[in-house]
This record gives sequence, structure tokens and C-alpha cells, in this order.
Amino acid sequence: MNEAIQSRRPFQHPRLFRDVVRLTDDGPPLVDLLQPWQRVDFHAIDNAWADLAGRSPLSPNTTGLITGSIASKISPLRRAYIERPRGHSKTSDTAVQITWILIAARHAVSGLAAAADREQASLIHRAIQRLADTNDELCRDLRFIEHEVKNKVTGSRLEVISSDVQSSYGALPDFVVCDELCHWSHPDLWHSLLSSAAKRPNCVLTVLTNAGTGRGWQWDVREHARVSPTWHFSSLQGPQAPWITAEWLEEQRALLPPSVFDRLWMNAWHHSDGELVTLGEAEACRDEQLQYQSAGRPDRVYVAAIDYAEKHDFTVGCVCHRDGDFIIVDRMDVVRPTPTRPTPVQWVEDWIADVAANFPRVRFVLDEHQLLHTIQRFANRYELRRFDFGGGIGNHKLTMNLRQLLIHRHIRWYANCGTVESPHGRDDLETELASLLLRESKQGRVRLDHHRDGIHHDDRAFTLGVAALELCDTLPIETTFLDITQPATDGGFLW
Repeated sequence: MNEAIQSRRPFQHPRLFRDVVRLTDDGPPLVDLLQPWQRVDFHAIDNAWADLAGRSPLSPNTTGLITGSIASKISPLRRAYIERPRGHSKTSDTAVQITWILIAARHAVSGLAAAADREQASLIHRAIQRLADTNDELCRDLRFIEHEVKNKVTGSRLEVISSDVQSSYGALPDFVVCDELCHWSHPDLWHSLLSSAAKRPNCVLTVLTNAGTGRGWQWDVREHARVSPTWHFSSLQGPQAPWITAEWLEEQRALLPPSVFDRLWMNAWHHSDGELVTLGEAEACRDEQLQYQSAGRPDRVYVAAIDYAEKHDFTVGCVCHRDGDFIIVDRMDVVRPTPTRPTPVQWVEDWIADVAANFPRVRFVLDEHQLLHTIQRFANRYELRRFDFGGGIGNHKLTMNLRQLLIHRHIRWYANCGTVESPHGRDDLETELASLLLRESKQGRVRLDHHRDGIHHDDRAFTLGVAALELCDTLPIETTFLDITQPATDGGFLW
């Protein structure tokens, strides 16, 4: 092979590209780092990428290019469904494939990388940029702008899109990547991309995902891919990446709800969302020596949180303090509205005045949306903090922190805490905690939720969680929440 051809060798086929591309400046070629399950997924659709680029396929067991009439008869798989646990290089592996097609295609190709939101989709954009920075000679023609990667010479480009469905209808992509499909809340974007991919006979479509929840439309996509002869289907059962240590997994198992751990790390689908804690775990936090407190001590700092609902849900006021590594519930007051007697805001303001008069050193935490007028009225009178009760990150922190406090018994309350009269039987803080669900957002964050049956509520647990988070943020407790939403790298592979 002469020098000119040799210099172009990595462009001839994706497998040859992996022989030379590096993830770090001083690291080995990617081919030396690949695990068997990565090789299987790469090889399954390598020839589809090569065909899209106008390049010759490779024979299955060698690095020899197949040319002539034999090459024209090869019909590669152009659809891939890749389901791996967290930390198993889904994004990085796909970034390698996209980088190759953008620099190796003989003609201009265009692709879409789609996710539930732009932040998730931009992970691929950033992974490609890292590859280009590390392999500047191979990738010198690539240019990066917001939400786009473009080859300045050939015109090949990748566009990052999100759930703006109208932006994908009418598109004619040559390749499509659907990232973390299990987090897409609606199927509209998937339907538009699938129909767009069908318009090009050699379009490559790849689905990347963790295991999901339920048996909805994402499950239907998975099962179609699993049985279809035109799809490459791959699902890893449990963690298999050597860069994920046993110690790390045990820490995750201890900190995460079982359903979230199983889905993220064991790659196991769940029929429904998970529970916060069991009734036994909630009851174990009851301290028979504690009593409802009408007043506080001057040597303690108290936090009073309020969750207000006028008509349908409970209004709850909760006062807590820290005692070493324990959160102690001093009082929890609950108001149930009726169809003819909604809960007035005046109840909240009277409760604040009463608590402020009887708890010398108290800080209030209020919903900045529901109680804005009250906050404005009392801002100069009491120490007030605002909590975005509808915010995703805040709710995730609240939920994870509360669960850790509960399962490690670092929170205590008195008997019959939060009890209300109910025709359906026992109804108190403990039964509410045991009935709660954990809903997971498309970003991987979790929040408290309850069954929508008119019987169950989450207001007591939520108010307790707000107060506990405020106390833990002031002086962290060892068992406070783990933030599982932030991307990280292990062994050079993006999560």
C-alpha cells in the first residue's frame, strides 16, 4: 500500500478508524480498550456506516475490504437498538461512529442526534468535540458550532435536536441517533424520526437507552427491535464494564432506591415506578419518647416548611430541628379541605405567626409560587426562604435526601405524627410515606409522587422533605443525598 493510500486508511472503514483513533492524548488506540460487548455492537452496523459513506464493506473476520460485485450484494443491518447500564459508553461509542461518517463520507451526509431535551442531546456533541480535540489530524476538517458539527470541506453535518417535533418532520436525514429513548415522555418525536429515516433507503438509525419503566411505547420499540431480523438488538444484563468497581456499585446500591438502582445499573426494566420506603422503614423512625411541641427552646434553630393547597390537597405546616445527626419533627399540622370549605391562605399566615411567636429561632421555607403574596408581606418580619416546589433539581435533592434519612433512621417523629381523620383507615405520616412512588424524569432525576385515586397524598412527606433538606444544607449529615444526574467519565468513556 503506497503512502497516499496508507494515509487514508482510517477513512476506508469504521473498524480501521478505531485502530488509530484515541480517547486521550497519551492513551492507546481505541481498539485496545474495547470490551467484547462493544466490539459486537460496533461490528453489527459497521458495514451500514461504510455503505452510507460510499465506502467498501469489510469481511466479518478480517480487515480486508470487499469490492466489486460481492460488495454490491451485501445488505448490512441499518437499525440498531443498544441497551446498556449506566456507565457503559453508549454516548462515546456512538460519537466515534458519527465522527467517522462526518470525516469519511465521500459525499455530503446529514444526521440528527435527538433526545428528550437539548442538554441530553448535546452530550454527543461534546463527545465528538473531545474526540476531535484529541485526534486533530484526523478531524481537522470538522467545525463545531452550537447544536451542530460540520465538515467544512464535504458539507457533511450533524444537527442536535430535542423534543421540538416540528423541527424533525420533513427532514431527510442520512443517519439518526435517538439517545436515552426510555426518558422520552411522548412518542411524537420518535414517530417523526422513524418516518424520516424510512425516506432514505440506506439511512442508519441507532437507539441508545438504559432500561426503562412500564410497558408503554418505548417497550414496544424495544420488543420490535428484539425480534426483528432487520435490527441489531443488544441488551447487557448487569454491569460488565471493568472501570465500574464493586465498591462503586455497592455505594450506589446503598444510596439509590432499589428500582432506580436496578434500572440504571442492572439494566432491568420495571413494570412500574418504585416505592420510597416500606411501612416498616417509616415506622422505624417513630420515637415514642417524642411529643408534639407547641413551643421551642431558645438554644435551638428551627426550620418551618409549609405546603399550601386551597382545594384538593392537604395544607401542611411542619417544624423540625437538628439534634446531632438526627432531624427531629417537633410538630406537623395538617388541614384537609372539603368541597365546600377550601383552605384559606389566612390559615397559613396565622400558622406562621403562631410558630414565630412560640419558636424563638425559626426560619420559614415557603413555595415561591403559591405563597408569593405571603412571602412579600412577611419578608421584613420573619426569616423566610423560598423553595421552588415545582423544580426538578430541587425535588430530586429533596427526595434523595429524605429517603436516605428514612432508611438510615436519621429522622425521628412522635407517635401519630400528621394524623388526619379518614374513612379509608389509618392516615398519618407513616402510611403516606409507605404509599409514595418515585417518578423519574427524562433527565434521570427522581421526585415524590402518589397514586391519583383521590385517597393518597404526598403533602406531608413533601413538607417534611423541604424542612429536612433545609436543615441538611445548613450542616450536612453523612447520609444526605447522592446526585445521580450529573454526567461523569470512567476509563475515558462517557456515561
